[in-house]
Amino acid sequence: MGRRLGQHFLRPASVTRLLAAVDPRPDQSFLEIGPGAGALTIPLCARAAHVTAVEVDPVLAEALQRHAIPNLTVICADALDIHLAALAPPGTRLVGNLPYFISSPLLRRFLDLRGQVPDVHVMLQEEVARRVASPPGSKEYGILSVLFALWADVRIVLRFPPGAFQPPPKVHSAVIRILFRAEPAVELLRPAAFAPLVARAFTHRRRTLENNLQDSYPNLKEHLRLLNIEGSRRAETLSVVEFGRLANALAGE
Repeated sequence: MGRRLGQHFLRPASVTRLLAAVDPRPDQSFLEIGPGAGALTIPLCARAAHVTAVEVDPVLAEALQRHAIPNLTVICADALDIHLAALAPPGTRLVGNLPYFISSPLLRRFLDLRGQVPDVHVMLQEEVARRVASPPGSKEYGILSVLFALWADVRIVLRFPPGAFQPPPKVHSAVIRILFRAEPAVELLRPAAFAPLVARAFTHRRRTLENNLQDSYPNLKEHLRLLNIEGSRRAETLSVVEFGRLANALAGE
């Protein structure tokens, strides 16, 4: 069933490396997404105050519950649907081995936990991990890079080959560490308008910023001129601060 749901379970040696990167403390609580067979969950419970594990597979969830670990709460639910904020009181740390086919929408949901969750350690397909952690100017830099750069410092802390899992996936994997900041990289006049702007800017990566945005923002050229941002640039060259300045300039349109 794990294969059907896109789950790949870490081997013990890999779990040891991941646990060292997370560095759990006895007074900390964790929210774990995708515990699977409990390879990380069980040793995490031995080191932390409490672990709430969200597992979509009812067979795996029931098997984890049978361990009867006092400081473990197992919830059988889809992490894309459940109200994650209700499971993460302020200070709760987040970990997970994300099913690769739903990792991007889950990452976007994690952004909503900022202010409650201080940090995130999640296993991803390495290609996705690079998209989240990449700086401006790199070929992997994109929508996720900008959205996370607004609120967090992100870097890849571990890399795993396919053989680190059972069954082995067809891709390499990586663990990213997301450290949320108290304040955004740039204050936004209309926060809800930021993500749509970024998405439009990356609609066609090979097109210029002006070509991607001009149909949505009538006065784009004038705003770009005032901001000293060349319309001939591509979205992948803009920093999160430049995106924020542009979003604020376009806030009234």
